Amino acid sequence: MLYNIAFSNNLFVLCVLLGLLFTLILYYNKRIFLKKSTFFLVSIFRFVLITILLFLLIDPVVKTVNKVIEKPIVVVLQDASSSVKENTFNQLNNFVNDLDGFDVYKYNFSDNLYDNFTESNNGKFTDISKAFDQISSSFANRNLSSVVIASDGLINSGVNPLYNNNINVPIHTICLGDTNYYSDNLISDVKHNDIVFLGNSFQSEIYIESNKYKGKKITLLLKNNGKTFYDEEIEIKSDNQFFKILVEIPTTEIGVQLYTAELVPIEGEKNTENNLYKFYVDVVENKYNILLVHDGSHPDIASLVNVINQNKDFNLDVMKSKEFNFNEDEYNLLIIHSISKENTEFIKKIKSLENLPILIFCKQDFKFYSELIPNVDFIKKSNNSEVFSSVNNDFLNFNFSEKLTDLIDNSTPITTAFGIFNLSNNIEVAINQKIGNTISDLPILLFDENNGRKIGVIFGEGFWRWKLKDYRLNKNNESFNEFYNSISQYLILKDDKSKFRLFYDKEINENQEIIFKAQVYDDNFKLDNKYDIKLVLTDSKNKEYEFLFDRNQDQYILNIGNLQADNYELFAKVEKRNLEKFGKISIKEIQLEKLSLVANHQLLYALSQSSGGNSFYPSNFSSLIDLINENQNKNSLLILEDKLKQLIDFEWILLILLSLISLEWLVRKYNGLI
Repeated sequence: MLYNIAFSNNLFVLCVLLGLLFTLILYYNKRIFLKKSTFFLVSIFRFVLITILLFLLIDPVVKTVNKVIEKPIVVVLQDASSSVKENTFNQLNNFVNDLDGFDVYKYNFSDNLYDNFTESNNGKFTDISKAFDQISSSFANRNLSSVVIASDGLINSGVNPLYNNNINVPIHTICLGDTNYYSDNLISDVKHNDIVFLGNSFQSEIYIESNKYKGKKITLLLKNNGKTFYDEEIEIKSDNQFFKILVEIPTTEIGVQLYTAELVPIEGEKNTENNLYKFYVDVVENKYNILLVHDGSHPDIASLVNVINQNKDFNLDVMKSKEFNFNEDEYNLLIIHSISKENTEFIKKIKSLENLPILIFCKQDFKFYSELIPNVDFIKKSNNSEVFSSVNNDFLNFNFSEKLTDLIDNSTPITTAFGIFNLSNNIEVAINQKIGNTISDLPILLFDENNGRKIGVIFGEGFWRWKLKDYRLNKNNESFNEFYNSISQYLILKDDKSKFRLFYDKEINENQEIIFKAQVYDDNFKLDNKYDIKLVLTDSKNKEYEFLFDRNQDQYILNIGNLQADNYELFAKVEKRNLEKFGKISIKEIQLEKLSLVANHQLLYALSQSSGGNSFYPSNFSSLIDLINENQNKNSLLILEDKLKQLIDFEWILLILLSLISLEWLVRKYNGLI
């Protein structure tokens, strides 16, 4: 370890001179009363003490350099998805133990990367590219020697790892699974509407694959909540045949409906898990109608339209402001963007629609929309400037997810006008402007309520860049979609005026955590969490699951983790108060891992070949061990770690100062100077 103290030489000289001056002032006139040796001794004590104290005031910094020898690193990845039937837990641990001279890191992966190996293969997805991205990020600038991955090569999520591999070391693959093709019938996909109006029927397309069953007949059954409503026998005329079966399905009940397409297994069929395909359809009374009015093209408009069209609860219409003429009851939300300044009549029409919620994209002069937002006053001070964004933690009207909050707080800047805002007390600011590292009180997103009408205002432009950033970080646009969906839903939905409010996702995949939030109000409509809240979920077999909410500040939260795929009845009650909630929650089964059990070793071969690695089978683990131990790069890496620490933070400095003060005091006491 090397030490180096950084300070100003001139200031150090000044400290020495001041220390000498202070010592002379204290002891020079007392030299005639002291022995020469005693005079010099106490003077040195005082000189060193004062000099050190003054030196500490100039805040010297000690730089330490540590030399760290890092062994070569081997990362071992275990595919823990449910398509892998082999239990490789013991084999991989033995393999790790036999590696000599390496630091070995163990992980298992499916939809994500997890520490250590696992004995259970129950992952619902296989995403090798995501695992590689996380390894590449975690071991950047480290002495990574090679990566070993044990997998069957079946990927059903993310991108092809051959085209998204940032790992620049050999990748050795252990090929699991069976590559033989057996006689098999399977339902590969069902295309259907996600949302259907009650009383309407919808057409489903059922895709069936049959391998090596020429001359046989299979029976297709369709069931709704366990009741069969469709039964058809299909004749197989070739060894590799594909069928597309069209079925018209009626709807009779509101809510999320579970439908099951099932092929009755043929005798001797090895894999029957892929004979069953479950799909869910949300049967509703109506959709929410949204009208977007704009007079110009803009990438923010394109990104907004894309989000709304993906939401199964929304129906979107688009028109120009000059075409604007409709009945107020036709739509649940009006969105305004890039309105021509010449069309002042449009603003007057909007103002007359007193009950229709509005979302305004204010990228141009605010004065044009000021009549619609009387509780906001803005005085423009300069031209447009780029600002960053920060979520307001005090905004409680709805919650941004953690991923969306991170996206907003760390995303690219938007362009907006700079000026002074004057907001009335009832304005709720959801997102503030961040200028440099300072979070200002200037809004980017705010909400108002004027005479019972909800109004949302988004200041600035360039939000389409957030969509690109979201995809670059997460390989999807879920967080960006949540941004616009949350705003739209808040504006559309009528406020819950009850004293007990329960918030949760009514549809969720089985691999996602189920989180409930609740608020309880007293008679004065102030948040009150004095009483316990009990939640009971009942599955389709009438089995009950009871939970108790945790208190979170003045609200409630409950994370029950994962539950098996099913439709659950929900009952929540506030103890000691007559407050109850009923509902339903649908947990969807993920079936991707069941569709094919034929291993894709070609992908694993290509991964190894393109990276300079080798492929092995579980039966020859020893060959892989020998290859890594004998031929793998075993060069250690010398790392110099620089650390900066203030000199005053060292404990021995305090010890020196106390010693000097104590010794001087003893000498002065002994010589009668005290």
